[in-house]
Amino acid sequence: MINNSENRLKYYLELSRLRIMIPVSLTGFTGYFIYSPHISLKIICVSFGIFLLAVSASALNQIQEVDLDSRMNRTQNRPIPSHNINLNEALIFFMANLIAGMAIIYSMGNPKAMIIGLITILWYNGIYTYLKRITAFAVVPGAVTGALAPLIGWIAAGGGLWDKPILFLEFLLFTGQIPHFWLLLLKYGEEYKKAGIPSLTGVFEHPQINRLTFTWVVSSSIAALFLCYFEIIKSRLVIVILLIASAVLIWQFSALIKTKAYEKSYTKYSLLLEMYFLLILLLLISDKVIG
Repeated sequence: MINNSENRLKYYLELSRLRIMIPVSLTGFTGYFIYSPHISLKIICVSFGIFLLAVSASALNQIQEVDLDSRMNRTQNRPIPSHNINLNEALIFFMANLIAGMAIIYSMGNPKAMIIGLITILWYNGIYTYLKRITAFAVVPGAVTGALAPLIGWIAAGGGLWDKPILFLEFLLFTGQIPHFWLLLLKYGEEYKKAGIPSLTGVFEHPQINRLTFTWVVSSSIAALFLCYFEIIKSRLVIVILLIASAVLIWQFSALIKTKAYEKSYTKYSLLLEMYFLLILLLLISDKVIG
């Protein structure tokens, strides 16, 4: 009985995709903190509410794509296609997380933040998820969803929709997600094509995607420097760290345009990009603490 309960918990954790959703919650925390730089019950609750909304979006996405997941080696062992969680259970899990997340953000933040959270889910599950079946360029509108999590936190803290700091942070996260998706395509593009999903590997050669990825990484690094130029980040120490990290990232990714054997290095480049954006979030938080 205990082992069965542990297995059920494991399957629901897999359905939640914690490795992706925890960083999403951190971006929401950052959005809140850079407007109101102190730890409180409200910021913790709002961040948890954003986490629950992200988990609900993940569950609904896997419900929507169960047919595609069952065709790919990478995803066929996910809880729904492997029949460890049935569709009704997944739907209840989605609804429970959605309602709880919206309620927490509404009560500890404000109605506007809750509405933006709902719009984020509608965009991800109602637009991006279906665009993936139609076009290989769905990643571009899809990247909008990752840029909205910090906006939820910012608005919940009392910030405005068009305030400069959050706009630049949103733009940075938007540009940074696109090369991350393309890194994924370079490794799993053939699986996507076999599953009937349009892939950039069917439009461009791998060296071309390499160059596109490198170009977007450079663009993301420039967008990060905007945070310094427009004095969103003010600490000299933080600025120096960001400059060094950006230079290292560009130098590491420059190897993409020099090699064709890229697929074997997917994990390395993906990890580098994830660490870079995690560092930026920590630097934004540190800058407010220092200031």
